[in-house]
Amino acid sequence: MAAHPPATVDPHAADAAHGAADAGAHGGEAGGGFPPFEAELFATQLFWFAITFLFLYVVVSRFVLPRVGSVLERRAGAVKSDLDQAAQKSADADEARASMERAIAKARADARAMIEAARADITAKLTAEQEAVEKRLGERIAAAEARVDAARKKALAEVPALAEGLAREIADKLTPARTTPAPRQRVAGEA
Repeated sequence: MAAHPPATVDPHAADAAHGAADAGAHGGEAGGGFPPFEAELFATQLFWFAITFLFLYVVVSRFVLPRVGSVLERRAGAVKSDLDQAAQKSADADEARASMERAIAKARADARAMIEAARADITAKLTAEQEAVEKRLGERIAAAEARVDAARKKALAEVPALAEGLAREIADKLTPARTTPAPRQRVAGEA
């Protein structure tokens, strides 16, 4: 085997290796504390914060807020339109209800008027018919009374003849038999 030449050691490389070992042992912190809390970085952090804030402000104010505002305006317009339509439909429904109630009241009044007219017509017809019936009955009664009066007069005219006939019969029965012999009854055995 061949012999290797002696290695030369660089003094800077040894310090760098030693520093890397120390950094690994302490969690990788090379020079200090938490970067946002380092005083040397405050100025740059504030600068980038201001630039980021201005960028976000411009984006939100120019693009996001107008879109949100237009959506809210459209929604408010739609709600107002819906409320106006609902109010109009409610007014239309109230008008229709009032119109229907007027129509019902008119129909009831017309029905009452028709009933009253029919009642008056029927009453007039019944009265006329009753008068006609009473007139016919009056004529019949007068005719019957005339017949009865004629029969009574006829009967009264016949009464003296009947009375005379009855008086003769009674007188005949009360007075002894006349000279005319009464028919004789036959006795049994006579021929």
